[in-house]
Amino acid sequence: MKDRIITLGHGSGGRQSDELVSFLLESFRSRGIGPELEDAALLPGGYAMTVDGFTVSPRKFPGGDLGHLCVCGCANDLAVRGASPDFLGLGLIIEEGADMDEVALYMESAAAVCGGLGMTLAAGDTKVVPAGTLEGMVFTGTAFGRVLPESPPSMAKIRPGDRIIVTTSIGRHGAAIASARFNIPVEGLESDCAPLWPALKPLLPLEGLKAMRDCTRGGLGTVLCEWAEAAGLHISVNEDAIPVTLQVQSLCDILGFDPLYLACEGCAAIAVSPSDCEQALELLKASPLCGEAAVIGEVAEGEPAGMVSMRTLIGGERLVDKPWGEILPRIC
Repeated sequence: MKDRIITLGHGSGGRQSDELVSFLLESFRSRGIGPELEDAALLPGGYAMTVDGFTVSPRKFPGGDLGHLCVCGCANDLAVRGASPDFLGLGLIIEEGADMDEVALYMESAAAVCGGLGMTLAAGDTKVVPAGTLEGMVFTGTAFGRVLPESPPSMAKIRPGDRIIVTTSIGRHGAAIASARFNIPVEGLESDCAPLWPALKPLLPLEGLKAMRDCTRGGLGTVLCEWAEAAGLHISVNEDAIPVTLQVQSLCDILGFDPLYLACEGCAAIAVSPSDCEQALELLKASPLCGEAAVIGEVAEGEPAGMVSMRTLIGGERLVDKPWGEILPRIC
């Protein structure tokens, strides 16, 4: 790793995050026991698991809170690999002096999401640390479930000609966090934080379903770059096809953000073959979460290979790269 001091940029989900993850995995990969870099790991016996930590600030935000976000984030990591969110392990680190009522609020939110999904709290751990050593509390979740399709979605399956779909408008979670943190009220702006399993499960029987990824840290732009680099193919998208709400765009205009890189917590990118694209879109739009689902581009064999290009609103074309540095820290 070039930088020997860890910064907030290493938690952004962009290029510096790639460097940090590669550094952290060196000891495991040198022994041949490193993980694949998907949202959830596929385990022997037809199971999947994921681990995710949550340090969001503020802990309560328009459209959700720390507990709600924790369960949604873990469940969505399973969902995009075609796995049912069956079991949850929950770890809490709480700073001395925290308000018990606040903790109870987050636990109630977590339980409500689990109840709606049929997800069982199977294990947990709680630690309390001295005042001043942690900003409030941190939640960590481990989710475990059964993989339903025989051939689960994976970015390794992406091929030329595949269409790229987003399930809803992008950037709403990051924009909601920015609105709350910087005290910039935007009427009607809420996080998209929601469990994706009910919307994505109907897609699993489609033979042409290739890959799915929830667009969290680094947003849609980072997901597309990861896919292009992994497949060694060119992904081309159209800016005017990408759904962005007026509220998100307005906040981005004020703060100088690009919605392409703002985090989502209830939005997935999907790669699907042309033959199943329309059916996938129809199935998604049957979900109340995915009324804005849209085809935004396709995968090609052309140049530049391993990169993403975007046809802009004014008719030009620009490259889309992973962000460098931190746009908005602690969004999840």
